[in-house]
Amino acid sequence: MPKKTDVIGERDKQVQVRLPAALHKDLKLTLMQNDSSLADFFNEDAKAYLKDPAKYQKAIKSINGGKNNG
Repeated sequence: MPKKTDVIGERDKQVQVRLPAALHKDLKLTLMQNDSSLADFFNEDAKAYLKDPAKYQKAIKSINGGKNNG
């Protein structure tokens, strides 16, 4: 699971993401069960993508069964 960001100062920029209500609810509940947040999730996802975009996209396609956006 994503590493928790404890220092508010580390969160410089705010972005808006639109998710279907059911997906948002499921994601938020799952993250809460793992003591994480949406910000932590998206920060880790962004870092993984920037580290190796091709590997990231391959992993996502594998998890989603070949779909780009779930």
